[in-house]
Amino acid sequence: MPTNPNDKLQATEKAELSTEDTRTRPVLRPDVDILEHPEAYVVLADMPGVSEETVDLRLEKGTLTLNAREARETPTRPTGSIRYAEYRSGDYHRKFRISEEIDAAAVSARMRNGVLELQLPKRVASRPRRIKVSAA
Repeated sequence: MPTNPNDKLQATEKAELSTEDTRTRPVLRPDVDILEHPEAYVVLADMPGVSEETVDLRLEKGTLTLNAREARETPTRPTGSIRYAEYRSGDYHRKFRISEEIDAAAVSARMRNGVLELQLPKRVASRPRRIKVSAA
């Protein structure tokens, strides 16, 4: 969803990355929502058909890399092949640059109903805090 109120709301399709020579399936860029809370960022990545066993997350040199493989194969009907389908299947890949305000040692992830939820806690020094004012 656009953050600028002047932008028009438009439906988007899953973007396909170029297929790598070593992969036999398409590589898709999962759609994400990024939420900011005072104590952490939360990344929600839409990856239908993916289980937690096929997700590979790596945080290295300020880059968070997400790779996942869809568990199910493209559905076929017993009497023939599909002539039209809106659902696309494939592997998933996405990279994010991570700010130094993120506590890399405390990053966690969980998969639920085809959505990967990443918790990226902010370092204590980066979190907003209230400063008490005392009388002189």
